Amino acid sequence: MVRSQGARAACARADGRGCASRAAARSVLAARGVVRAGAGLRLAATLVGTVVGAGFVSGAELVRFFPHEGFLPCLAVAAGVFALCFFALCRLGAAYGGWQGVLRARFGRAAGAVRLFMLACSFAVTAAMLAGFDAVAADGFGVRLPLSLLLLPLLYALSRRGVKGLAALNLALVPCMLAFFASALPALAVTPLAAPADAFSALGGALLYAGMNAFLAAPVACDAGAAGGGCGGCFAAAAVIGVCAAAVLAAVAREGANALGAELPFLAAVGKTQALARAFSLVSACGIVTTLFSSYYPLHAAAAKRARAVRFAVPAAAFALSRWGMGGIVGAVYPWLGGAGLLFFAVLAAGEGARLVRAAREKGAPHAAGRP
Repeated sequence: MVRSQGARAACARADGRGCASRAAARSVLAARGVVRAGAGLRLAATLVGTVVGAGFVSGAELVRFFPHEGFLPCLAVAAGVFALCFFALCRLGAAYGGWQGVLRARFGRAAGAVRLFMLACSFAVTAAMLAGFDAVAADGFGVRLPLSLLLLPLLYALSRRGVKGLAALNLALVPCMLAFFASALPALAVTPLAAPADAFSALGGALLYAGMNAFLAAPVACDAGAAGGGCGGCFAAAAVIGVCAAAVLAAVAREGANALGAELPFLAAVGKTQALARAFSLVSACGIVTTLFSSYYPLHAAAAKRARAVRFAVPAAAFALSRWGMGGIVGAVYPWLGGAGLLFFAVLAAGEGARLVRAAREKGAPHAAGRP
């Protein structure tokens, strides 16, 4: 009897330890889930902020690449391309240690030339965003001073924090932009699902748009993948970009020719009151700042190991180029970015396909060698 009571007590203690260990395991899993969710949210905000700039907010960029009728299928294709490109960049960044590792692995001897070309593109976009910030300050708030100069110290300081600094900035500013886009959701709800009149041209515009923006986001996406935290935010970012673009185009299409022919189509569509114009200018400034910091990120990373004079000269040179004006820079550089982006991802896809083929051959080689 005493032995049975002792055995039952020992079993009770063992069960208690088992319950405690199971509870601890559940706590650890829950904590890991929270960490992964936070990392995914930061990644999604960073990718959205990289794509949603002044041209997106104004609607001018979207009207240029997408038809004003039957745009929903094209946006679905663009969102799918964004998701695939973002996910591939994050996975490759995790596999090869970041953006520069991906270039070395996939472009070999040409990696240096590809890197210089991408840095030149980032430099041009950085200058365009600085010019756009001054234009918004002048047109939206009547301040005709080069306020973008005030961004340069912040640009330098925040870029030193790497991907974490970008994520913090985008987590603060992206929700403001999304709230503004929400005003156009009623127009999206009544938009008919129709095919574009010229399907081939519309599909080409969607691919160029997604390729261009994913190409510009490549350094950030690769380094974010190398930093860990998973790639789940890639799909959320693509979905948010697609829905916001659809809301903007739906509002513009509902307004008709007045908005389509305007310099700022989205503002013309939602109505130009004084309060709304100020809100629009503020949201445009947020989009410019998020794109500015994402574009400058690879430039800072490239100059980080060089002399301090070089690190300060890069943003100063971007500011000097910004005096050309946003329209001039965009007109000279952006037409090349779509094709460059598609070529870039075609090379990445070909390299990944070749790697998978080699892996399959190596896996099958021992079996083949054992055959009589």
